[in-house]
Amino acid sequence: MDFGGELRVIKPVVVCQIAGMAGLTGRIKLITANNGASLYFKEGKLIYATIDTRRKRIGEILVERGMLDEETLRRALNEYSGSESKKRIGDYLIENGELDYKTLVSVIKEQIKNVVYTVLQWENGNFVYFDGIQPEEEDILLDVRIDYLLLEGLKKLDERERN
Repeated sequence: MDFGGELRVIKPVVVCQIAGMAGLTGRIKLITANNGASLYFKEGKLIYATIDTRRKRIGEILVERGMLDEETLRRALNEYSGSESKKRIGDYLIENGELDYKTLVSVIKEQIKNVVYTVLQWENGNFVYFDGIQPEEEDILLDVRIDYLLLEGLKKLDERERN
């Protein structure tokens, strides 16, 4: 651990701002009573994020958006789960012509952003920063200034509170 603190004292938005302004490269682990998330930064830019609780899977998002029908997804999942390949379902869908790479990248980047939007709502818990830690085996990464993403996330929270 390189530094850490309590989210009730230093809110997630401030933790992320510090990472961005300081140009940090590493992992911030945020932990609440019933959830956790990891945000990965490279030179102050958010490149990847993951959350411990279940999030919408790639296939679910693709079906919701009409980019893939349920039958195709079900068939692909059955074939995919029966194979011994270590490929991800997105790679499998691309290889079988069911999905293009650009669409996969778009959906994964949206998933990453949604993790940040969720974390911004957390008021209690802890955070820990680990210098130099990068996501393993991830080949689709964001390269976004955290301040832009935070503004977008805070705007979404504000709109949600108004409705």
